[in-house]
Amino acid sequence: MLNNAVLITGAGQRIGYYLAEHFLNHTDYPVIFSYRTERPGVQTLKKSGALGIQADFNQPGAVDDFIRQVKSQVNSLRAIIHNASVWLDDAAAQSFEQQMQLHVNLPYQLNKGLVELLYASESADIISISDAKVARGSAHQVAYLASKAALQSMARSFALAYAPKIKVNDIAPALIMFNEGDDLNYRQQRLSENLMQIEPGPDVIWQTVKYIMTNNYLTGQVINLDGGRSVIN
Repeated sequence: MLNNAVLITGAGQRIGYYLAEHFLNHTDYPVIFSYRTERPGVQTLKKSGALGIQADFNQPGAVDDFIRQVKSQVNSLRAIIHNASVWLDDAAAQSFEQQMQLHVNLPYQLNKGLVELLYASESADIISISDAKVARGSAHQVAYLASKAALQSMARSFALAYAPKIKVNDIAPALIMFNEGDDLNYRQQRLSENLMQIEPGPDVIWQTVKYIMTNNYLTGQVINLDGGRSVIN
């Protein structure tokens, strides 16, 4: 049974993997994570001592089953990090339903279903990862940003519900990492959208997670991590 564990959803690749790896290498917290698809990163994390649970949260009963598995192997949680995310074009079949399931229903159920494990830790955090574009909207990402806006709203509401024992905050990033297939023109256009004009990489998420977890006076906040994009007219 794990004590003071950090639970990260969607940690098989990219930002989730980076966070899990850094918790394992730079803290004493055990790591438990969800993943949908077997990837090299999943096996690497397991070999490093993390507990991985495979789950497709769009399947009926998957969230309840995941909660049961966590409870059977964890005594207390130091943090839940809602990282699992998907972007689907508005024209895609079931785009709205799938994004609301992963970005809203899943975090809601995990917060409610695992709250006693958070209370069992001396201090505890819930951290969600949304999107900086929520504040501006997008004609081409209506469903995605609606679900991320709901995620931000839940952070504020759960902060009210769980204070003072559990801190609840949201990180709203803009560009963090390019995808391998992104061409040069697209990369240059995206870099020009913020003041820093860099691809910061996942370490800025790790830095912000550490800041949240070590600050005992921070709750109910949405932290924009957008390289200054929000101050550009």
